Amino acid sequence: MAEIPVEKKSGLGWLWLLLGLLVAALLLWWLLSDDDDAYVDNEIVAADTVEPAAATAGLLAVGDTFSLEGVRVTELTGDMSFMVDDNGTQRFVVFNQDPTPGTAQEGEFDINPGQYVNLTGRVMGTDSPMPDNVDATVPSGMTQYLFADSMTVVERP
Repeated sequence: MAEIPVEKKSGLGWLWLLLGLLVAALLLWWLLSDDDDAYVDNEIVAADTVEPAAATAGLLAVGDTFSLEGVRVTELTGDMSFMVDDNGTQRFVVFNQDPTPGTAQEGEFDINPGQYVNLTGRVMGTDSPMPDNVDATVPSGMTQYLFADSMTVVERP
């Protein structure tokens, strides 16, 4: 009987097949996946162009309503007025409160420099008179002020 030499084949073919399938799957995933970041950015830009954010520095106009969240009080200017830092822009805020004579806190709100507040209200021109019962003097150089209809002192954001 004759001997037939049998050579063992290399068993690495399955490894190349598995590697090829993995590369193909990754390529398909990359090509077919949604670019979520671009979608969110487009959505934000679209929302801002339709309805501008009133709390953006420089975009407040007399007669607009505003809503500011977590702005820092920088200076007290009176019993019913103070300055806030709105993203680098100093804004003069006026509010109305009933005074409480004989107490350290002069009214409903005890506002101090360094505190953070949420404010809503409307933008007023300095050429129009102050709202009734408000005792405040607009600092020189200001052309508008924020009249706060609602104010809440909050923890640092």
